[in-house]
Amino acid sequence: MKILPVFNNFIRQKVSIQNNQYDYSEQRLSLFKNPISDTFEKNISFNGSPESVNPSRAPLEKLYKHNLTCLCCGRVMIEPKKIAELEKSGVLKLNSAEAVKYLEKYRNNMHSVEQQVFDILKEQSKLYPYLNFQQILNIIKPEYEKPLIKTQFGIFKMIEKACDNIDPKLKQNVANLIQEEKSLILSGNNHFRRKRFVRKFEQIFEGTSNTALKEHLIRLANKLPTSYEDKNAFVVKYSSYPSEAIGIRLLSYSICTIEHVLPKNRDGENHIFNYIPECMRCNSFRQDRKMTQQLEEHPEMFANAQILMDRLIDFANKGKLSKLYIVRIKQRIEEESEGLLDLDISKLDIPEKAKNKIPGLNTDTDNSNSRKTKSKEDGSADKKTKKQLKRERLKERHKRKYFAQKENKKIR
Repeated sequence: MKILPVFNNFIRQKVSIQNNQYDYSEQRLSLFKNPISDTFEKNISFNGSPESVNPSRAPLEKLYKHNLTCLCCGRVMIEPKKIAELEKSGVLKLNSAEAVKYLEKYRNNMHSVEQQVFDILKEQSKLYPYLNFQQILNIIKPEYEKPLIKTQFGIFKMIEKACDNIDPKLKQNVANLIQEEKSLILSGNNHFRRKRFVRKFEQIFEGTSNTALKEHLIRLANKLPTSYEDKNAFVVKYSSYPSEAIGIRLLSYSICTIEHVLPKNRDGENHIFNYIPECMRCNSFRQDRKMTQQLEEHPEMFANAQILMDRLIDFANKGKLSKLYIVRIKQRIEEESEGLLDLDISKLDIPEKAKNKIPGLNTDTDNSNSRKTKSKEDGSADKKTKKQLKRERLKERHKRKYFAQKENKKIR
């Protein structure tokens, strides 16, 4: 899940993307538990054997320009090269009327909050066409700061109320921290940072035995608005950023990146068989968590992952991507999602004779046939069981009658 930077200003913004920070290459495990044998691979018209397949991300990066959709959110991603060119051109430093023209074509690629902020900037550019993005955000900041502060202070109240029955010392520490953060918010200098507050808040409860209460309080703290979830927080935070950085930020979370299906710090390999395209937001938000958690948070991923896979299969059938990659990445995703995400790769152009020899390669026909066979077997098993039960009941009835008659004879 490592993301390579494609523009300098975004790095200078110090955006924290803690993804696969460490390389555990010396401790790597085998990528697949059930690798396909060499015999099967030779029987299939793949673009080379595993050894000949390029392990780098280059083949996938070449597909960026084809408007790939995100594995998770399904959004059409932006080619990193486009944003780099936009930054190099300097158009985002121009007045808002000009900058909006260049960003307009990327609106549908933006995530929801970024779309909302772009629409605000677009409307304001009609009133202030000669001002840049930073100047506009500073003008409208008071309007968006009021509802933001109201939300933040409301969450602080919820936290304080939840701390009513905790240890007095811990309660006082929480009250002091909240008062400190309130002062930063009211100062109007954009010094409040949610991540810093949550980190300090967690430190207060380190070693606390009541884990349920601790988790509840941390969950409340994490409800504080962020710039990627709330337009008010975005406007207030980025009102102090240069115009170009604001424009880049509107696009940055939508760029196409390479996701490690099995994260690096869980022994995921730097190999194409462990790479899948995903937007920067979904990639960075997942960090090193299991894919099962990502699916819980984004159930739309079940449909979106198949859409992306169908596109990749189309490229493989046209010779732009290794067919072996499709089979391997399907297996990798299924393993990492604990079987929840079983992608259909039946559209992959593979000879019929080879299909049955490839583990994990299921077609709709195969699935339907297997279901029919299974249902027949289950049906016959049920019938057998019913007959056996009937016989056993009859035997039991005859036994009861026999012993009853025997007892009657003894009594007489």
